Amino acid sequence: MKYFYTLLLTFSLVACSTIQTYRSLDQTAGQQLTASVGGTIFRLNRSSDLPNAFGKADLYGGKVDRGYAELKFLGVNDKGELLLAVTDMNKSSSETTMDRYGGRPAVQVQTNVAVGSGSSDSGTKFVFDPKKQKDLVIAGVRVIFTDVQSYSVSYRLEDTQR
Repeated sequence: MKYFYTLLLTFSLVACSTIQTYRSLDQTAGQQLTASVGGTIFRLNRSSDLPNAFGKADLYGGKVDRGYAELKFLGVNDKGELLLAVTDMNKSSSETTMDRYGGRPAVQVQTNVAVGSGSSDSGTKFVFDPKKQKDLVIAGVRVIFTDVQSYSVSYRLEDTQR
């Protein structure tokens, strides 16, 4: 019986994999997309595996929210430049499987938001000239602008970190 428990413990430690991080776009990459004024060009959600007591990935596939990056279309100025806003929020958490499944509420969550000089509640605002450059890379996502209208833009997305 002693060997059974040793074998079971060894198997459970080996069966758990290392912690992985994940990225998922809310929009479909590689397809023609359109955003109107105030719309989201892309939102990239970040997560990682929920760690167990041994520092390995949760056997049941639990995930921890690690924040997001988002690019919004605010409009076009009189020079034909795009007015954009980017928000990049990173979260760190001390949550483990013991906190989530064991009922031990000792979780610490910290949120960091990257802001610049033109920042506001809607993110850091900036101007992008699609006549000078057709693509823009934010948080590892390439935005390729294909058409600019007064109140909308057409574009494609590529995830450069896949």
